[in-house]
Amino acid sequence: MRCVLSCIGLLLCAQANADLIDLSLNSDALRVQYAHEFNSNAMNLDAGWLYNSDTGDVLHIGFFVAGEASSGSNPVTAGVGVRLVYTNGELTNQDGFALPIGGFVRYSPRQANRFAVDGQIYFAPNVLSLGDANKYEEYTIRFNYNVIRAADVYIGARYVKGEYKNAPGARYDTGMNIGATVRF
Repeated sequence: MRCVLSCIGLLLCAQANADLIDLSLNSDALRVQYAHEFNSNAMNLDAGWLYNSDTGDVLHIGFFVAGEASSGSNPVTAGVGVRLVYTNGELTNQDGFALPIGGFVRYSPRQANRFAVDGQIYFAPNVLSLGDANKYEEYTIRFNYNVIRAADVYIGARYVKGEYKNAPGARYDTGMNIGATVRF
C-alpha cells in the first residue's frame, strides 16, 4: 500500500506538462484520476483513487500507449495498457493487488465534435491477482460534452468489483456518476 501511495505522490508532483485531472462522483463513490503524457512517445502514465463510503478504496497506477485508432474525418482514439491495482475493502481479507490488462476507446463525431463517448475495460483473472485478491474487473462508459477546449463534463456509468479468496467480493462502484475532466 505504501508503495502505491508513494508512486501516486510522485506522479502528482510530476513536471508541469501533465495531461489531465479527472474527478467523478455519485452518492456513494468518489474517484480522482491523474494522467501524464510523455512528450517523447505515446506512453502515458495514470494514477487514481476510488473511494466508496460503504465498501472501501481502490488505488491504481498504470502505463498505457494511446493514439489514433482510425483514419479519416471521424477520429477514434484508443489506448491499451496495464495497471497495478490495490483494493482495500471494509471486511477482513478484502485486500490485495491485481495487474489488470485493458484500455479505452473514445469517439467524437465530426459533425458534433463537442460531444464524445468513451469506454474503458480493465480485467485481471486469478493468475494476475496477488495476495487475497482473486479477480478484479472494471467497466466504464461516459458521454462527454466539451465545455471549453481544456475541460469536459460528463455523465457515465462505472462498475468496479474485486473478488477475494477468503472473503466475499466487494463492489467498489456500481451505477451512474457525473464528473469533469480538466486538461493542462
